[in-house]
Amino acid sequence: MRFRRLLSRETLLVVLMAALVGGLSLVYPRSFPTAGNLSAVLRGLAFDGIMVCGMTILLVAGTFDLSIGGIFSLAGVAAGWLMNNGHVPVPLAVLGGLGVATTAGLINGAIVARVRVNALIATLGTMGIYRGLAVLMGGPGINFLPKSFSCPGQSVFLGLQGPVWLMLVVAACFGFLLAQSRFFRQYYYIGNNAGAARLSGMDVPRMEIVAFTIMGLLAGLSGIAFASRVGTSVSISGDGAELRVITAAILGGASLSGGKGTIAGALMGVCFVALIHNALIIASVSSYWQSIITGVVLVSAVALDRTAKRM
Repeated sequence: MRFRRLLSRETLLVVLMAALVGGLSLVYPRSFPTAGNLSAVLRGLAFDGIMVCGMTILLVAGTFDLSIGGIFSLAGVAAGWLMNNGHVPVPLAVLGGLGVATTAGLINGAIVARVRVNALIATLGTMGIYRGLAVLMGGPGINFLPKSFSCPGQSVFLGLQGPVWLMLVVAACFGFLLAQSRFFRQYYYIGNNAGAARLSGMDVPRMEIVAFTIMGLLAGLSGIAFASRVGTSVSISGDGAELRVITAAILGGASLSGGKGTIAGALMGVCFVALIHNALIIASVSSYWQSIITGVVLVSAVALDRTAKRM
């Protein structure tokens, strides 16, 4: 038991990240270990860090959502459209974008939990729908957003950018809920054995709908935070987010078969993926290779999880 604990996914991630940071600092001493670069890494991972909290809850429950990139884009575009075209005040536009994202997550949950469509097929289909709606509504992007909308995303407090603080708050809240709340602890039972959870009196479909709705809300929150950061609503800003977020959650200890995972571990996974991407950028590796390497990391993480289950 002690040996297995020493080899926990979180421990391995810490060791790998320490080795990666040390190696990059030696190989690229003028570009990697700088305040500007590390700040950029933190800023970049914040958006995936917000979404990974919702994805971890879904994976713990034994399911997942492939449409988060589409929801990410749609929420930012919806908020931008309300501000520019609808002349809606910034707070109401943000609430409108969050409402669109939450509704998208609710629709995903209803299709999976009530209609009983496989999560892979359901969210793959809605991914295309949400991405298409984002492009139809915003075209290539919505520019000239109000300064009051951009200020929170571009603000800096105690050396950390606004999106990073938002990620820390979201992670702290859902980390506490998943570890201590009786309601959220039920997701572990559902992920381990959904049939037994139903027999014990849990309303599994309702719990799944809640999880997908939370995922939609967090994807929308991340998308709006990104739009606030860059000062524009980009219709394809969320492309590829689902691969990065699922990879990070599984690297952090979650499992596609459900029943395991923590917010802290998932955040470590996000940091690891962000460091790999940063290393590839510093090394001037093509963006196509970056996608390939991310896919290899995901397949390796799933294979490691399956191997660990058989041991």
